[in-house]
Amino acid sequence: MAQIVKVSLDEMVFEGRERNYGAYFLRKRYPRHLSIGTIIISLIALLFTFGPLIAQRFGLSEKKEEKRTISVTINMEDLPPPPAVDEDKPPPPPPPKVPPPQVKTVAFQIPEPTPEEELDPDEDQTIAEVEELQEAPNIGLEDKEGADEGFFDGEIDAEGEIPEVIVEQEPEINAFIFAEEEPTPVNMDDIKKLIGYPQIARDAGIEGNVVVRVLVDKKGNYDKHRIINQVHPILAKAVEEHVPKLKFTPAIQGGKPIKFWVNIPFNFKLLN
Repeated sequence: MAQIVKVSLDEMVFEGRERNYGAYFLRKRYPRHLSIGTIIISLIALLFTFGPLIAQRFGLSEKKEEKRTISVTINMEDLPPPPAVDEDKPPPPPPPKVPPPQVKTVAFQIPEPTPEEELDPDEDQTIAEVEELQEAPNIGLEDKEGADEGFFDGEIDAEGEIPEVIVEQEPEINAFIFAEEEPTPVNMDDIKKLIGYPQIARDAGIEGNVVVRVLVDKKGNYDKHRIINQVHPILAKAVEEHVPKLKFTPAIQGGKPIKFWVNIPFNFKLLN
């Protein structure tokens, strides 16, 4: 008859290996540890579930004090009467009146004449006659020399009215002014001949435009100028020396001559 030998899986795995410690030792005791842990967890769960009931059963839990609400019924007839109002009590005194601030005033009184017996006999108490007042010198009409402030030195009519002096303002250099006729230079060719072409600029090969803005007065004469565009200071200096010699036709606005700013270009170009 064949003999049956029961061998566990651990015996087969660890055949010929160390079995006193290590994985073999842990695997052999694992079922026991698992059983112990399951029992402990079950006991703890039972304790948390049925512990309060057991404690309440045997009177181990603290008794909570019950809150009682006491209601008292009060009858209005049983209340004492309210205190009497003292009608004879005087009202509070009014606040004190503060007087308004005093303002100093000046009294104007008519002077009273001094009695004759109180006058000083040595002092002259006579009133000047009209003839004496007319012969007295008038200080306010005394001639005095003063500084000349540029006042009007013309004729005044019989009624004493001073004629109005109108000072014409110079137009701004960048202001737009409409004119039916703008100034036109009448001697431009002569001025260009005087300017010529500076030899220094010619030798250096400098060329370009110089634009001058000239203020022309009512008579068409040069008043002042300003350089608004220059290609080189040498060319601008040559133009500025002869610009004051320009003559123009006056600008016309509303049939009357006016002061007017006009641009005059000077072109310097070298010929090959």
